[in-house]
Amino acid sequence: MDGPLEKLNKISWWVELIVKIAMVLLALAIFAVCVMMAVAAFDPDLLLNNIPELNTVGEVMVFGAMLIMMIILALVILYYIHHLFMSIRRNNTPFTDESVKDLKTIAILMLVCAIVTPIVSGAVVYALDIGTAARIDFNPFTLFVAFMVYVLSLVFSYGTALQKESDELL
Repeated sequence: MDGPLEKLNKISWWVELIVKIAMVLLALAIFAVCVMMAVAAFDPDLLLNNIPELNTVGEVMVFGAMLIMMIILALVILYYIHHLFMSIRRNNTPFTDESVKDLKTIAILMLVCAIVTPIVSGAVVYALDIGTAARIDFNPFTLFVAFMVYVLSLVFSYGTALQKESDELL
């Protein structure tokens, strides 16, 4: 029968694998957006005829830059998630200062994502006049998840302190 630490290590391995796959897919998405932007620069009619919401090459470039920015933010969050679970497997415990730091970084990045992404997308929709009313689609759930990850980092910080205390007693 596997103990909790062995189960955590197995789950960490699977999470690492899934996050790596997601990171590769997001990198491919960045490549696809760059190809879309290059096509718009060299043959604007090909792209503009197929995307009726975009009218000029400049609009394609602004929209592509916004997509790339959001994908990069997601990639950075996934990187820290990968680093967190890799650290758990490497150290054979989740209660390390490294894990606490990764969780706090993930919380901050999610907070940035919750605040910046709707503002940027609303500004781009407004600037490009894409046909929908310019609005800021704020998702309070993302803000809640960022807060919960931060609280989880505090729990891990307490667990790290207990782990150090326990290690010193032995």
